[in-house]
Amino acid sequence: MTVGMKNYKPQEIKVSVKNNELIVQGEHRHKDANRTERSFFFKSTTLPPGTQVDQLQSHLTDDGQLKIEAPFVEQKEAPKSIEPKEAPKPAETEKKQGDK
Repeated sequence: MTVGMKNYKPQEIKVSVKNNELIVQGEHRHKDANRTERSFFFKSTTLPPGTQVDQLQSHLTDDGQLKIEAPFVEQKEAPKSIEPKEAPKPAETEKKQGDK
């Protein structure tokens, strides 16, 4: 995932994961003699199953792109076999109901 974070410094950016939700937020302040500017950024996205969150890394490039990467292991669901059973015969069902 790549996020444009031009004008932000690494210390102004926070990347976190909570409940499989990737959160990127930033706050940039700029002061000069006549004014003060503040800009905020927030983005969140749900990570796909199989994302190795403990190995997540982020890098801010020289051109202001925040690159967020994590290994991904595809989750393959094993086939589940369900053996069919023979349905009870009507006489057995009637007998059980008559026992009540």
